[in-house]
Amino acid sequence: MKEALQNNNATGVDFAGMDYAQFVSGVAPSFDQREEYEGNLMLAVGQRQEIENADENSATYVTHMRDAIRCHPDYGPNSALYVQCGYIADNQRKSGLTRGQGDADESNGSNEANGETPPPTGEAE
Repeated sequence: MKEALQNNNATGVDFAGMDYAQFVSGVAPSFDQREEYEGNLMLAVGQRQEIENADENSATYVTHMRDAIRCHPDYGPNSALYVQCGYIADNQRKSGLTRGQGDADESNGSNEANGETPPPTGEAE
């Protein structure tokens, strides 16, 4: 509206008791807040990058300390300290061995266990 009023030489006209200067001063806080927001957003983006850079550096320290706790003769990978740091003690880990539910069905060559229909064998059943 500001540009439209300027482009049409209507800056000196009184529109229902409001002139151009009153209009501009009335809408200025919205523009000022938007400018401040954009500035803060740019600052926040920069700060976010600084945080990410600091986190990368911190990860190096965390890894070093974790490894040092694991190797320390008084603590180690099964210690309460290691667990309290958020890691799983070696003696509490599962083996990782898994056996599927359909091992017996798969051993006879059937695909029915995984929802597939076996191909015809040519023999009438």
